[in-house]
Amino acid sequence: MATVSKVTGGTSGHPSTRRKPYFVENTIDFDVFNPEANDVVQALNIPAETLIINAGLEVLTALSGSVTLDLGDGDDVDRYVDGDTNATGHAAPVAHASNSGHVYGSADTLDVTVLGATAAVGKVRVYAIMCDVSGSDETASNSS
Repeated sequence: MATVSKVTGGTSGHPSTRRKPYFVENTIDFDVFNPEANDVVQALNIPAETLIINAGLEVLTALSGSVTLDLGDGDDVDRYVDGDTNATGHAAPVAHASNSGHVYGSADTLDVTVLGATAAVGKVRVYAIMCDVSGSDETASNSS
C-alpha cells in the first residue's frame, strides 16, 4: 500500500483574513500515476485548529471498472465518503449523528483511499468547506 501526496495549500495559517468559512478544492487525475488498491492519495492539507464543515468528492471522469473511493483523514478513512462508486457525479456523503462537522486539533490531510482495483483512469475533484477555529484571544482575559 502506497501513500501519494497530491495536496494543495499550506499546513499553517489559513487563506482567510477573518473568521469565516472558505472553500478549497483539488482535482486529481489518476491517469498520471495509477494508484493501486488500498493506496492513499493525500488531496488537501488541513491546518491545525480547523473545522471542516463538510467535505466531498466528485468523479469528473469515470474510474476503472471495480474501483471505489473513500474520503477521510488519518484517523477515519471514510469520515466523509464511504465506498463511492466509480461513476461520474457527486459522491453520497456519510450520514453523521450530528451536523457539527469535525475539528482538527493538529494539521492533517484530507485523503482519498482507492479500493477494489488499480485506478488506471479517472479524474476526481476533492473539496471541503473549512473554517479557522483557533483562538483570537487565548489569554486568561475572563479570569477575575
